[in-house]
Amino acid sequence: MKTSEVTKPPTDVMELKGMFASRSLRLPKQLEQVARLALARPDVIAFGSARSIAAVCSVSPTSVTRLATALGFDSFQDFKLFFQQHLRRTANSETGGCF
Repeated sequence: MKTSEVTKPPTDVMELKGMFASRSLRLPKQLEQVARLALARPDVIAFGSARSIAAVCSVSPTSVTRLATALGFDSFQDFKLFFQQHLRRTANSETGGCF
């Protein structure tokens, strides 16, 4: 699957990891750098700006927003929200839902 063939975003991080593991998603090098960071450090995506994420990956902020749309998200904000929700679910499962 090429980046232009993605029509809907993944439902969770496991699905996103599966897309990469199965090689069904092929990305240009710069977008892949951002995707690898997203999987390794979802907190950086959840709480960063396109500019700060780009700096960590040594790519342009445009590459960060391009990855979001390549994965089927409507915007960079939706991409961030996806990772924020992932971190919330992870935190809730580790604490039993109580803080």
